[in-house]
Amino acid sequence: MEEKVFEGMTYLVSYPVGFQENKKYPLVIFLHGAGTRGEDIGKLKGNKAYVQIQAWQDTKGFILLAPHCKKGAWNEWMNLLIRLVSEVRELPYIDETHIHLTGNSMGGYGTWELSCLRPDWFASAMPICGGGIAAFAMNLTNLPIRTFHGLCDTVVDPIESLQMAKAVNLHGGHAELILFPELGHNCFYTVYSDEKNYDWLLSFTAPQDRDLTEDPSLSRYGKKRSNF
Repeated sequence: MEEKVFEGMTYLVSYPVGFQENKKYPLVIFLHGAGTRGEDIGKLKGNKAYVQIQAWQDTKGFILLAPHCKKGAWNEWMNLLIRLVSEVRELPYIDETHIHLTGNSMGGYGTWELSCLRPDWFASAMPICGGGIAAFAMNLTNLPIRTFHGLCDTVVDPIESLQMAKAVNLHGGHAELILFPELGHNCFYTVYSDEKNYDWLLSFTAPQDRDLTEDPSLSRYGKKRSNF
């Protein structure tokens, strides 16, 4: 694990066992929840969701990028976050067709927002117990999405995930909504401990010629990888 700083934003990056700079790897970007905010990067290193994702790196062979939000919410840092991802995705060992986005709680909101703003960058997205602006769902019609929420969540109303998934699908997209009847806000522990969710997240490929800076709503649906 490496701790780095980009324009004042601290982030963690870790690599799978056997990492070689002359090879290409999928990139998973994780956006943490509100409880991990602050000046202490140790809070992110000890974040249970982050630790759970990191535990799958060697098995699934991906690089993990985890920015740290010092204060406020991800939407307040979105421009900086976009610049960070823009730089990281250009690294020679990052497979630009295999960049995958996930986050929980505040990070779930951040996942919806970042994917709405730059759907051309991602092969798939997995927001958990978050929400977004349904009017922007038209930008997500070609991005595979799997979103989760616990029906007993008293922190973020499950209707937030329902509204976003419904809006994506009404626009002709594919957003799969998975609800946990007996779980609350911490349903992300269940999500990030389940290998099937990593298999799903990593199973999509973004077309190499996808460059949609002018109109991200024109993004095309990712193709399923054959090795899952």
